[in-house]
Amino acid sequence: MKNLFYISILLLGSNTFAQSLSDNSRGNGFNPAIGLNALTIYKNSSRDNDHDGFSLQEAELQFSADVDAYFRAEATFAVHKEHHEEGGEEEHGYAFEPEEVFAETISIPDFTVKLGKFYAQFGKYNMVHSHAQPFIYRGLVQEYMFGEEGLNEVGVSVSYLAPLPWYSDLTVQFLQPTNEELFVEDPHSITTVANLKNLWDLSESLTLEWGLSGLYFEEQAEKSTVLGTDLTLKWRPVKKGKYSSFVWSTEFIHKDVQGTNEVKNGGYSTFLRYQFAPRWFAQAQYEFLGVAKDESIADQNAYTALLAFVPTEFSAVRMQYDEIHDGEDRPEKRVSLQLSFSIGAHPAHQY
Repeated sequence: MKNLFYISILLLGSNTFAQSLSDNSRGNGFNPAIGLNALTIYKNSSRDNDHDGFSLQEAELQFSADVDAYFRAEATFAVHKEHHEEGGEEEHGYAFEPEEVFAETISIPDFTVKLGKFYAQFGKYNMVHSHAQPFIYRGLVQEYMFGEEGLNEVGVSVSYLAPLPWYSDLTVQFLQPTNEELFVEDPHSITTVANLKNLWDLSESLTLEWGLSGLYFEEQAEKSTVLGTDLTLKWRPVKKGKYSSFVWSTEFIHKDVQGTNEVKNGGYSTFLRYQFAPRWFAQAQYEFLGVAKDESIADQNAYTALLAFVPTEFSAVRMQYDEIHDGEDRPEKRVSLQLSFSIGAHPAHQY
């Protein structure tokens, strides 16, 4: 019955793709633009044999349009793998859930107000959807801090574009705390997230981005504090930019949770991406968990290498190797092959 429901949803969306292809990313007038992204994957791990083989990693169905002259709206629904235990045995299936459903203002100068369910504006990659992540999986540090699905809550967000010679955006968000990695759920409490993003053009080919993020929650004996900073350097030559480019990105996050589920740990990730030919990219990443941590927590680190063939912005084939040292006797070694494709409207990714 679940599979029939998923198929009917996707078929309903496909009937409108022909119309949406001629529209811009916000739709034609007040008709929504519709897009579908899918990730198929093959995985072979030295440890996690139950989840090896071919599978549908995720599919996202997105609707976006201007509501009127004052608001635009976006709704993204995701089909993703789900694992749960039933009768002492692990069951595998798929869940269909709203990923982001929000409306935001488009008519207030210098300010943007957003209301609904969305990824919190924390750090560099929490807001990035699965198909736009720099690697096949969310990073070790990101997953440890916020869980597999990231920090995604319901609330209100206010962003202010400062009148400075460079791009500087300050965002403050008030969210309902439901993330199990950070909070003990309380319907009468609120968590606050703040993010400052600065971007400088160092030359015609080089940009530097620096961000600061913070999260604070306190309710009786429960208290959570998460701090982060990120730095990204991007180079793409003005001439022959389609032949070569370079990205270096580093992010540090530390969380301190006190109360029922106490944990204190920090980690950083750093990666390089080099475009060595048209449509070809090579990437390498190192991640470490164990900065200013509780003594009972073991250090973790991960090494990742990736080769990507990206013929257009609508498709990509990526092969990735991971070696994860997580305190077990032997590290996990994992090889993954992923195909990503998009059809329909394709809004711009986070920078």
